[in-house]
Amino acid sequence: MAGRDEILADFQACSGIEDVGEAFMHLEAANWNLLEALQVVMPQEGTPATPTPHHPLHSELQPEVISVDSSPELLLPPPIPPIPATIPTTSNASLPSPSNTPVMDINIQVLCGGASEGSTFPLELPSSTSVSELRTMLHQLVGINPCNQILEGFSTPVDDSTVITSAILPESRTLSLNAHSSVTYDNYYERMNGAHGDDYLLLIHDETNSNDYSLRFPGSRQLKEIKSDINDLTNIAVRYQQWTGWPPNIDEESATLASSGIGKQHHLTVRKMVKERTPKAQRKTSVETGEENSSGDEFEDAAELLNDDDDFLDMMDVPTTKKPQTLIPADIEDEVMGVIHFCEEFRNRYGSCVPMFYQGSLEDALKESVQLPAKTRKLLAVYLHHDGSVLSNVFCSQALCQISVVDYLSANFIVWGWDLTHEANKARLLNLVTTHFGSVAASTVRGFSVDKLPALLVITRTRGTIEVLSVIHGNGVLDEVMTALLHATEMFEEQRATEVQEEEAREAREAVKAEQDAAYLESLKADRAKAAAKRQAEMEERQERERAESLKQQEEAFKEAVRASLETDIPEEPSADCPYPVATLRFRIPGGETFTRNFLASTPLQVLLNFLHVKGYPADEYKCLQSWPRRDVSSLDVSKTLMEYKLYPQETLNIEER
Repeated sequence: MAGRDEILADFQACSGIEDVGEAFMHLEAANWNLLEALQVVMPQEGTPATPTPHHPLHSELQPEVISVDSSPELLLPPPIPPIPATIPTTSNASLPSPSNTPVMDINIQVLCGGASEGSTFPLELPSSTSVSELRTMLHQLVGINPCNQILEGFSTPVDDSTVITSAILPESRTLSLNAHSSVTYDNYYERMNGAHGDDYLLLIHDETNSNDYSLRFPGSRQLKEIKSDINDLTNIAVRYQQWTGWPPNIDEESATLASSGIGKQHHLTVRKMVKERTPKAQRKTSVETGEENSSGDEFEDAAELLNDDDDFLDMMDVPTTKKPQTLIPADIEDEVMGVIHFCEEFRNRYGSCVPMFYQGSLEDALKESVQLPAKTRKLLAVYLHHDGSVLSNVFCSQALCQISVVDYLSANFIVWGWDLTHEANKARLLNLVTTHFGSVAASTVRGFSVDKLPALLVITRTRGTIEVLSVIHGNGVLDEVMTALLHATEMFEEQRATEVQEEEAREAREAVKAEQDAAYLESLKADRAKAAAKRQAEMEERQERERAESLKQQEEAFKEAVRASLETDIPEEPSADCPYPVATLRFRIPGGETFTRNFLASTPLQVLLNFLHVKGYPADEYKCLQSWPRRDVSSLDVSKTLMEYKLYPQETLNIEER
């Protein structure tokens, strides 16, 4: 932890704070950012050393306009948690605005980030203020880093060098301030004053060095993290720290201050654990004389001495420096896990203002960039890193992680990163490049020596072929990198415009063809439906005929059966010498023909009707009419005889259809 010791010493030397505990508290609150901590504790020009507390912003109050001068020699005040509802007139002394400099009024609507989230406040800007200078002002007022700010509302596209004029402002003169979704707002004063009210004050006494410390931590801080911080103050390794004051039976690996059960103010004591060993002189004498009676404990002490890293390094007077971890370990097996490790480690090294690396496989990155349709296609930037190159840190910090490059890459590229430090990872990348880009690109990457790295490969797709459009090496400065990116984008846009026209023409042809195919299919469908309807009608008609014929046959069969049954019941015609009265009946059928039949006068009318039924004139279809009196005898009582109806001795009956 030599880095923190150096930062602590520099902070005390610059700030004049002799109390180590107080200095540690300021650095811890500033996340060990020396400049931020010094900016808070040291007074700025025209600004008091201690930040003045402000009241939260209320929407019903009308704040005064904040006047900001863009002169380079003015030091802006440190970030403030909320924007004050009213700005005292004395504040103009810290932020002078020359009377002869024209200004313009704008409004800033804070959408995300900072204690002023959801509020809108006015701001006065000198007429020569650039977008970059406005970002710096908003950083001081709201607390969002410039590289994480998203300014929206300009009527035309702008960059950091654009001068803000009335022509590029909206009619409402209101700009929206947002922050990247991955950024967590963490204000210095919130960390110092405990914005959530869960801070714990630990009063720690160091018995080994006879020092006392008053340290403030949030309730979410783990005990193991506190012990690591005490290591920075006391130089007592964590494994040798012996504490008094912690609650018993507590899990020190996962416990936090909030879960430990201690009060908001708690006293603790720490000392260095001392191990008893055989004196160094005695061990040396025993080894030199080769005493045969040397005990196993002495060798155990010697092994323990060699395993004791801190004491052994102190004895050898060798500084303990932790070797930085590579962006992708050598033993990584999964490509996606390697990319995720690359992204996390890259951010740990170079801060939050870094390119937004694609956290997926190279194949998926291609699908999200150059393999998209021409209208939505993007360039793919493959960043190749090597820790063995002296240009790596300079290129990343001075060019790749600058806000202009980060914003341009985010808007126009899908960025994918890989580390070539280990040979195994280089071999894996060569396989990926050969698979997706071809052997020519693989030969180019294979030819990169360490002194030519890092490199940024710009990948495009032309006529369906993926190829390397340009290579940006790590020896380029910021302007050269931006120029190369702009040139690559211009070449890509020219080719993309051509392919967009070709795609639109192809889509138009396909649309016409699809419309014709749809019309043909619709016509074919209608013809098939018409043919099917005709077949259905014919089938129904045939079925109806068959059903009618079947019914007719059934009726005929029924009539025939009834006729045959009735014919057996009709008595024989009486002979000429019959002694009983005989009625002679003549029947006139439709068409004028007649036939005669003799019946006994005592025969019931039903026998007469059955006779007519057998002849083919059933009573339900034909009427049997008597001339005088005119009547339909088929409707009379069939149980009476012919004599009773005066059909004796003879009568003519007319048969008519009903």
